[in-house]
Amino acid sequence: MSDCRYMLPPIESIMPSMGNFQPFIIVPQQTQPVVVVEAPKTTKKMKFTPEEDKKLCSLIRQYGSNDWIHISELMKTRNPRQCRERWNNYLNPNLRDDPWTIEEDKLLIAKYREFGTHWSKISKFFAHRSDNAIRNRWQMLLRQSERRYQSSSSSSMSDA
Repeated sequence: MSDCRYMLPPIESIMPSMGNFQPFIIVPQQTQPVVVVEAPKTTKKMKFTPEEDKKLCSLIRQYGSNDWIHISELMKTRNPRQCRERWNNYLNPNLRDDPWTIEEDKLLIAKYREFGTHWSKISKFFAHRSDNAIRNRWQMLLRQSERRYQSSSSSSMSDA
């Protein structure tokens, strides 16, 4: 296959005809190249409302937590991924929201050293804590550690 760079006009020459679209990838097709574009995102990221939370909980009680496509169709305002993540990270009554223990923090640090940022792997070691809750806890521990380091380094600088 020949190098497609030589078959294509400069991207700037076709940009005006593309409107608001941004090029995603250029694909050569036989001798005529085709520009594949990604549509601009038009939907805003909206928080779940209390009414949506109630409706989602009701639908899960009725249909279970396995058919996210069906549940999202009944929700009408959310896609399957949004419904699943809202349930798994916030609404599931089996999730813990009590304060983290020192033992949990130590386990989180150890598992982070073992698995890195693979939060779903790490979450298997924590009963009833979501991947999202674990990642948020890790971020909080990092911020606390940074603040302690900054305050200790600034106080040692002023002692000098």
